[in-house]
This record gives sequence, C-alpha cells and structure tokens, in this order.
Amino acid sequence: MEITTAQEQDIPLIVALLKKSLGESLLPKSVNYWRWKHIDNPFGASPVLLAWEGNQLIGVRAFMRWRWQHGARQAEAVRAVDTATHPDHQGKGIFKKLTLALVDQGKAQGWNFVFNTPNNNSMPGYLKMGWKDAGKLPIHVQALRPVSMVLNAALKRKAADHGLQGTPVAEILQHAGVPVLLQQTIQQQAAAAWVTPHTRESLLWRYQAVPVVKYAACSLTQGNDLQAVAFYRLKPSRAGVEFRVADLFTAPGASRQAVARMLRDQARAEQADYLTASGCQNQYTGAGLLRLRNLKIGPIVTTRTLATDMTEDLTGFRSWSPSLGDLELF
Repeated sequence: MEITTAQEQDIPLIVALLKKSLGESLLPKSVNYWRWKHIDNPFGASPVLLAWEGNQLIGVRAFMRWRWQHGARQAEAVRAVDTATHPDHQGKGIFKKLTLALVDQGKAQGWNFVFNTPNNNSMPGYLKMGWKDAGKLPIHVQALRPVSMVLNAALKRKAADHGLQGTPVAEILQHAGVPVLLQQTIQQQAAAAWVTPHTRESLLWRYQAVPVVKYAACSLTQGNDLQAVAFYRLKPSRAGVEFRVADLFTAPGASRQAVARMLRDQARAEQADYLTASGCQNQYTGAGLLRLRNLKIGPIVTTRTLATDMTEDLTGFRSWSPSLGDLELF
C-alpha cells in the first residue's frame, strides 16, 4: 500500500470511492461539493491523504481547515471529515493509518486541535486514537406550533418542502454595517470562549456558495444601524419543519428580546413548527428560548489536542462556543 497526498486530478476518483464505500447518505457526494468543502474553503485548503494498491484508490482521509478565536488568540484547527475505505480492503487498518498520518502532519505544521462529529460506528475508533468525547452540542428549542408538532410525531407525517421567504444571504451581506457587526460579535463572544472569527468572505462561502443546502437570512435594524443578522435553513423532521438558526451575530447593545422576536417572526413567516439554535451562543440567554441539554438532538463532538500550548479544556463546551453552522453539513 502506498500513501500519497491528493492532487487536483484525483478528485473524481475520491468522490467515486466515497459513493462506493458510503453511499449518498443524507447529503449527495459530488465534485462540486468536494471542491466547496476542501478547496474553496476560506480557512484554507484541506490536507487529504490517499491510499493506493497499485493503480487502485483504496482509501481516503480528509481534514478540513477551520479557525477559532479566544480573546486575542487564534487557533488553527482541522475537522476530521471525509473518510472511506474500498469495500474489498476493509480490515487492513487503512482508516487508522491515514488518520494518524494526518495527525502527525498537523503537529508538524502547528495545528492546535482536531475536532469532528462522529457517528456511533466511528466513535470508538476515534477514542482509541486519542480523541476525547467533548459531549453533545447543547441546543435551544422553542415550539412555535406545538399541536402541529405532536400530530406530526404521532401520525409520522413528513413535513412538506417549501421555498425560503427570507433575505438572500448575498444581499444581507452587502449591508455596510456587516463588518462592524461581525467584529463586535466576535470580540464579545471570544472574550469568554473559542468562536469562529467569521468574515464577510467566510459567510458567503458557508451560507451562499454551499451547493447542497439552501440558506436565507434575516436582520434587525435600528435606524441605519445593523443590530443583528441570523443565517438559517429549514429542515423537515419527525416533529415538522425545523427553523434552524445556523449562525447569529448581534451588536453589544441589541435587545435580546427583540432578537428573539425577530427569529420567531421569521420562523412563523417560513411556516416552521419549531426553532432551534446552538445553546453555546449567549445571544439566546434570557430571550425566551428553552435550552434542552439532555435530549438527544445535538451532535456528539469529539476533539484531540495537537499543540502543546493548547491548554484549554474543550469538553463540555465551557471554553468553546461553536454554532450549529460550524458543525452541520461537514
């Protein structure tokens, strides 16, 4: 077996192996999706290793680049994402070899930590390789149409798909107040925990250019000042239509009640049955949303520290505040 670094011309073979090994699952696998995630990412191109048996591609492992900020410090991180082994070559330790090779590469290049959201099948393997269970991402939930939610669950009705009514992401990001709002929000949140230091560019990539899911935005203004911007999508579930707030940015003086009202009004305009948002983000505190810690609705997150100066404990989301948009779809 030979291990090489992936090249541009390998992408079609990589996508074909992912389909053969994993199927389509919830998200379609395509060259466009791969390029968006691993090449166009404004945080940097992904390191990707391939395993070959002669001319046959038998394994792939990708770590997606990400960035976090806490106070004035920034951390270069990677997310363990796409991995696949050819069905005829299972049980040869290919997944472990490629993963640990990327971990060694990360240590040499000064990455601070690696994180991911494994499923139940892959979780034991990560724990054996030194990952730690960071817990389930806490989620805020507010029921908007509780009777409909109960009936949907009882009758096992599938929620109907319908178009988004909110402002297009690219349009909202053209507002002159966006850079200041992002700077203020990140500075405020990063004082307490690691957060993603988003820019207009990274938000356009994340919520406009993404090829597999449609997002929209809503905003709160006071005069000419931008008080809050939220990026969201609709997701059918067994309880009905979920209004999922992927990211929320709020000015320091913005009223939390006004922000919550903006979200609820937009969710009702989208005919959603309930609203969800990451419980890590403090903009929701005291805003009338119920924080659900114990329900099995948040993704399981695992982490592994790579840098010796990365001393913060990332378990339990005490010093780390990812949004739903930081974790979903990858």
